[in-house]
Amino acid sequence: MATGLKTFDNFTWASLLKGRTALVVDRDGVRARRYGAALEEAGAVVTLAPNQVVGADRAKDETFRMILLGLSGEETIADRFAPALSRPGTDAVILAETARHPELRERFAKARIGDHTMGDRDLVMFVIGTPDE
Repeated sequence: MATGLKTFDNFTWASLLKGRTALVVDRDGVRARRYGAALEEAGAVVTLAPNQVVGADRAKDETFRMILLGLSGEETIADRFAPALSRPGTDAVILAETARHPELRERFAKARIGDHTMGDRDLVMFVIGTPDE
């Protein structure tokens, strides 16, 4: 069975994102907490931001290894927040309606673009770029 991991020696779920700092920005609080909890279970240290204004401030004050932005409906990416998604050394993950993926990929070519239908395990595997086999 292919796993996408080199070895299972000493493997634990909490080691997948161990020590990575992550900023989760989503104005849907329930969804943000679910995403944050999934990342924390995989070892990340998560900071939540209730909107892009607060997210931009937090991203300015701290360097995050990963930023996960959950967009609701037609919510746009604020000009003030956009630079955080393109910062070198930061993995950007943008979750939005599937119809918006082409425009988001064009604007944020290095970001991982997905949707809100993923379960917690699938979200973590998507974030690290490893298929769940």
